[in-house]
Amino acid sequence: MKIVKNILIPVFAGVVLLVSVAGKPTDRTDKIKRTVKIKNMEKNNVAGTWSLTSGYLDNHGTHIDILGPHPAGMLIFTEDLKFMVIVHNPDIPKFASGDRANATPEEYKTAVTNSLGVYGTYTVDENGGFGEEHVLGSTFQNMNGHTRGKNEIYVKVEGDRLMETQKIADGIAIHLDWERAK
Repeated sequence: MKIVKNILIPVFAGVVLLVSVAGKPTDRTDKIKRTVKIKNMEKNNVAGTWSLTSGYLDNHGTHIDILGPHPAGMLIFTEDLKFMVIVHNPDIPKFASGDRANATPEEYKTAVTNSLGVYGTYTVDENGGFGEEHVLGSTFQNMNGHTRGKNEIYVKVEGDRLMETQKIADGIAIHLDWERAK
């Protein structure tokens, strides 16, 4: 089991790195103009609070549980076009010291590679579907300032279910399934 964890942790870290470089920096002025235009829309299918129900990396048909067998997280899309997401592996061990400022290097590495927090703004298209996201801040600094659109993130809402696919490379993608929080 330790060998599997030692392999999955670097894979997840690599995936996060690849996801972060897939976006492109944007001009904030352009983002503000588009956001104001979208705010006047009546339809927004993604707005709400969502709880993570499953998450895995699909590497050419091989499924890898990048956040463990019981991934957890919350995704919030606000009506005023802001978003916040936190995902993590709730099954990792607690810090032995009980103090987040006093952990071992291995404990820090495990915590970082088994969690991700991101916030920013987003747009919706003319049908109320997800358009793109602009990352204002993240626990992985390399994502800050990047925009990812439908060619990198595909989001589909069916009733109280939101399915998200993040393309990493040809044949490699992260799949996250969310359920509307009640």
